[in-house]
Amino acid sequence: MRRLSALVASVVVALLVLAGCGTGPERAGAAAIVGNTVIPIDEIQSNLRTAVPDLRIAVDQQAAQQGIAPGAPIPPQLLAQESRRLVTVRVLHELIAEQSRRDGIVVAPQRVDAALARAGGAEAAAQGSGFDPATIRGLVADQLAAGDIGREVFDRLSVTIDYATAPDRASAEALARRVAADPSRAPQLFGQQGAGANGLTLRPGQDQGGGIRSSASSLLFGLPAGTVTITPGGSSQSRGQDPAQGPWSVIHVRERTLDAPPPGPGITPASAVDDDTMFGFGLRQLQPLALEQGVTVSPRYGAWDPTQLDVVDNPGAVGVVTPVSAATP
Repeated sequence: MRRLSALVASVVVALLVLAGCGTGPERAGAAAIVGNTVIPIDEIQSNLRTAVPDLRIAVDQQAAQQGIAPGAPIPPQLLAQESRRLVTVRVLHELIAEQSRRDGIVVAPQRVDAALARAGGAEAAAQGSGFDPATIRGLVADQLAAGDIGREVFDRLSVTIDYATAPDRASAEALARRVAADPSRAPQLFGQQGAGANGLTLRPGQDQGGGIRSSASSLLFGLPAGTVTITPGGSSQSRGQDPAQGPWSVIHVRERTLDAPPPGPGITPASAVDDDTMFGFGLRQLQPLALEQGVTVSPRYGAWDPTQLDVVDNPGAVGVVTPVSAATP
């Protein structure tokens, strides 16, 4: 895939449209529901048909490298990956549109034209992407809007968190329940976990050890204040392992503020952040909206993970965001 649109490259998740209707969302024919907006199954199937020629080329190229004649069936897992990608991209489109409306963000057509021109035009950008030129144009507009959403808050955002790693999902859930029930005990509970941090204050422009791009797109900057979250530790899904048995992260957001002081030493300002990094940060700013509106994906496609803004094929790998109890007067 081309680097033109980070939206195309970075939200590559998908799912096979299986035979049969499955169960939920409640509205018939819905692949997903975002708030009150229905994303039809027919639309996802149509987009999948558009993507198949590019998948065909990719499969034949891989077969040629292995000395196999072209024409082998497209593997079901590849169709599954592509379909999950299509559902996720459509969900993100709805969230970007709504957040843009709330923030008063409008992407001028000239900006989209300029971005496409840098990639050689819509036709060139669409080659190998699985999307047609018209859809590529929309994805570029979404990418630019998400970057603008991020720039609105990048220099003003600060979060204070407690963080720990649990050995498995059951342990993470147990810790999250205790914190949600009595957030005043969070420092003690997280301290008992060993590895982690208590009362850590972070800014998106701070390099947390993996570079600004990795730091700015961190889950930490998308979680609402007064929540405790569990999310998979990372590699268990890609290895085909049971995610419940791998490490999980537990994050308590004590405070999230948009009145942080201007960036000082050691903090990169928004003006110095590249577009791809700002895009990733902008996507994280959609998490509160996604939680507010609610995102539901038909089980035939998998499950929505509100911590990663992805459709995942294993419901056991889905993170959970839970509000903590209000302090007692």
